[in-house]
Amino acid sequence: MRTRLTTPLILGLSLSCFGLVACGDSVADTGAEDDTTGDGDTDSGTDTDTGDGDGDPGDGDGDPGDGDGDPGDGDGDTGDGDGDTGDGDGDTGDGDGDSGCQVWEITYDLEGSIFEISDTPAGEGDQVNTLTMPYDADDHVGPGSFVLRFRDVGGEPGDMAYMYSYDMIMNFVVGGAVTVTTDLQNNAGPEECGITSAPINGTSVAWDPLAIVDHHSMGTILCEGFLCGLGGFQDGVPEDFDETTNHPLEPFEFSDDFTTFNMPTVVVQMDSDSTTTWTFEGTEASRELVNADACLCE
Repeated sequence: MRTRLTTPLILGLSLSCFGLVACGDSVADTGAEDDTTGDGDTDSGTDTDTGDGDGDPGDGDGDPGDGDGDPGDGDGDTGDGDGDTGDGDGDTGDGDGDSGCQVWEITYDLEGSIFEISDTPAGEGDQVNTLTMPYDADDHVGPGSFVLRFRDVGGEPGDMAYMYSYDMIMNFVVGGAVTVTTDLQNNAGPEECGITSAPINGTSVAWDPLAIVDHHSMGTILCEGFLCGLGGFQDGVPEDFDETTNHPLEPFEFSDDFTTFNMPTVVVQMDSDSTTTWTFEGTEASRELVNADACLCE
């Protein structure tokens, strides 16, 4: 298995770090063990004090509000947290995370997409890398996918498009005066409200922003050859790569039924040593109606 690597010819995607803070507190008891109120003893000189378990209201022996089956005592009635509307247990309108609506979620396989490196010195690093099997071939990349979400319009995708997630494995080798092995894991999202989004204009979606926002790329670069030092690499020593950027896009053009899309070639990076581009082709792999956050339903 090859070491996962990248080259300076590839635009990287950075790592997003999320900190989780766990908070806890202790609650002190507010009553002493020798309190006399409601303890079921005979402090008042009789065994019929209020709240002492002897049959008076509120003492847990069958009267209203004492947890024995009456309204509001947590035993199955409305508003007591036991499964009824408004009690935070998963029912409609109770503020416990129910969706604002349902949207179409379509996963697109990116088979046939092309990542190209060009304009390298003397063409030594030029290579067209196609997303297709076998993924471990020197001039292949993949697998890769986009997950897009669309509002439901009469049982079909329409109105608005949202990019939910992006994943791409890039593992390829460019040979020449030196051999550079690139092995990257690239991703963005999942993002409930959309990594980027846009209205659907006919069958076109011009993303706003026109980028995969917070695109993260992580892996290593392995350069082999005596000229590696000219590129800032050590011969035969894998170098870590970890970066987050906004990956450029072009508008997506969909088929009428949204089963396929294509994106014209977009320049990802251009400098004096190289140009890198992506051309995306997407084919539907799955489609389902899913619950969505309210931000997709406005």
